[in-house]
Amino acid sequence: MSFTSADTAPCTKVEKRSGCIAAALNILGDKWSPLLLGQLIEGAKTFGELESVLGGISPRTLSARLEKLVEHDIVNKNLYCKHPPRYRYELTEKGRELQNILKAMGDWGDRYHSA
Repeated sequence: MSFTSADTAPCTKVEKRSGCIAAALNILGDKWSPLLLGQLIEGAKTFGELESVLGGISPRTLSARLEKLVEHDIVNKNLYCKHPPRYRYELTEKGRELQNILKAMGDWGDRYHSA
């Protein structure tokens, strides 16, 4: 595994070059985003459903994480009720590409959580 970008320069800051772990962590490196994406892998969910399954997340934090993931085209926000406005969130194709990574993280966590 390489920790450098495609042009072999060390990836020491948040960059958008391919192969840069720091660029991925800039988007996904907080506590809640991977957990949120893990829930969306199972299928589309409303804000309330996400808030319920992600016990402990504040509505403000959930909203901020969803906004960031929508901004990065990882999650789609689909209006399903106009009054009051209600949205359902689902992974985009770009978001679905994270499925194997998140599964590998979960498998690793299962293997070493008690170590």
